[in-house]
Amino acid sequence: MGGPHWHSGGSAAWRDLFGYATEVHPAREPSWTLAWLAATLSASAAVGVMLGRGEIKFAILPFAAVLVLLFARAPAAPYVAILWSVGAAVDMLALPEVSISSLLFVPAEILLWIALGSLAFLPHDVRRGLGRLARRRESVVTAIFLAAVLGGVAVGVENGASLHTAAFSMRLMLFYAAFWPALAALIRGRSLVFTLVSAGVVLVVMLQVLQVIVGPSTHIFLIARSDVASTLTPEETGFLRVRPPGLTTVYIVAAFALARILWGPARHRLLGWAMLAVALTGVILSLNRNMVLGLALGLCVAALVARQKHRFVVFVAALGIALSGFALVAQGSSVGSNPVVARIASITNYSGLKQQTLNDRYYENTIALRRIHTHPIGGLGWGPDYGATIARYDNGFLRSKPRSFMHEQFLWIWMRAGILGLVSLIVMLAFGLLNGARWCRARHRHDDAWLGSGIVMAIVALAASSNVGIYLTPPDSTVPLVGVLALAAVLRRDLSST
Repeated sequence: MGGPHWHSGGSAAWRDLFGYATEVHPAREPSWTLAWLAATLSASAAVGVMLGRGEIKFAILPFAAVLVLLFARAPAAPYVAILWSVGAAVDMLALPEVSISSLLFVPAEILLWIALGSLAFLPHDVRRGLGRLARRRESVVTAIFLAAVLGGVAVGVENGASLHTAAFSMRLMLFYAAFWPALAALIRGRSLVFTLVSAGVVLVVMLQVLQVIVGPSTHIFLIARSDVASTLTPEETGFLRVRPPGLTTVYIVAAFALARILWGPARHRLLGWAMLAVALTGVILSLNRNMVLGLALGLCVAALVARQKHRFVVFVAALGIALSGFALVAQGSSVGSNPVVARIASITNYSGLKQQTLNDRYYENTIALRRIHTHPIGGLGWGPDYGATIARYDNGFLRSKPRSFMHEQFLWIWMRAGILGLVSLIVMLAFGLLNGARWCRARHRHDDAWLGSGIVMAIVALAASSNVGIYLTPPDSTVPLVGVLALAAVLRRDLSST
């Protein structure tokens, strides 16, 4: 396989930033453009007529047809649409639900199923490539994981939950199915996917900065009422902690940008630094200490995997000198009292963390382990209360309510999807790590080797953060995660074809 093959879409700088081999576009298929255009215009006209008559519910079908037609002509569109419907400036739960028969769905769920349906109408070369990837181990283990998740509904009903409660508790896990639209997007037009995701990250971080400036009284992000407290958190110091729906995507892009700087080509490295600065700004404004630690751990693992280590050594040495100098300046000055600096510096204060943040996690873990000990194979399933409670104010009174979440995500998956769900999830992550490491080492003399390092960094960072934060269950985290796993699967295919 030769060097990079680039075609239309994106500026030269962005192509070089994300450039790598194996992206060859085939000759155009026999054209059905006029038929597709006529069908799209007809479906769009039907949507307009129905909306004009107030028949919103009946407009869903032609609207879905329009999206399928559009998605079918642009393989990158389904995954990118899913990603930004769950992880950008709009909380997926903040939008009005859509009623279909007696069931209620959020728009992002409907978009997911439309995107999955559009895979059958993709261009022939993309469908053929997707079919081959669907038979590989990465797709098989993802399907097994989803089967275990669905099986958790039956287990939950067996353990006392109603079918509606069990299914409702499980429903957001189905966004792991975005793995297959991600495969289709990355088979062709990978640079376009990277460019669109990067542009979205820039937008999210800009809105984060604006939110900090205007304060909590004005909401820049559209957030569901139940999620406002966890998204916009005023600290005691007066600093506004902003954690938007797109934060996990920002986190992942930070990992890839750092990998691009350390293991990518010299050309347009300045653009990589700019992307890293933007992404790290988003991470810092969230005041998420687990993300800082996750990136550090991911960087160390990627350095162990990569053959080239000189840039990593220089970077770590420079970072150590900078942090040491900053610590000396901060002592005895107002810098040390800065809320952002104090928050990050608290990482080293284990006793303080244990009394506050970690103590709450230990409480959840202790109760969950008791339930797992009782149900080690099938778990509790979806729906049943696992025993942990949380105190919240209700009309001025402090009340204790069951926790519907858990920060230790691996224990949560074990408890809800059983041992099969946990093992298949770990295998999914392991396959991603192995594929990324293999690509990084096999192509260490090529300009695209950094993609493997980025995959390793992102997966390690997310896996580490999932021990103390909720990253393996909400769609705003799982959709970017499966995108990384899909990239790893596509790169493995490309490597095996060389």
